[in-house]
Amino acid sequence: MKRIQEGKIVKFHTPLPDETPNQLYVVLEVLEDEGRSRAKIQALNTGLNFAPVNTVRLTDLEIAEVDNNDLIGHKVTINKSDYSQVRGRVIKVSEQKTELNLSVTVKGVETNVFVTVVDNDGIEHLGMLFIDQE
Repeated sequence: MKRIQEGKIVKFHTPLPDETPNQLYVVLEVLEDEGRSRAKIQALNTGLNFAPVNTVRLTDLEIAEVDNNDLIGHKVTINKSDYSQVRGRVIKVSEQKTELNLSVTVKGVETNVFVTVVDNDGIEHLGMLFIDQE
């Protein structure tokens, strides 16, 4: 079993009958405790301005794979290998499914999703998806 850490995208391995089985959550914090470790999670894509944060048992969660093809066609910002940033439309993803890792920085959230974007001048750029605060 893969270790659940902050920034991982997870889901409940056995959702309750009234819950959406494919609902994804981001792990905000892991609270280690002998035999009763928990995680603070926040639901993704709820449509709410401030999605609630819940504390659940770590053993109830599993790491979820995310379909990166959903990014194709969207305007995003990427961090290039030369430490510059480019904004463009996603035309290709390196991996169709991935175990998403998120890392909070001063200016936004870094990910482990490698994409190709085309900028307004039609030039292609490769880099890691970056979610800026704007």
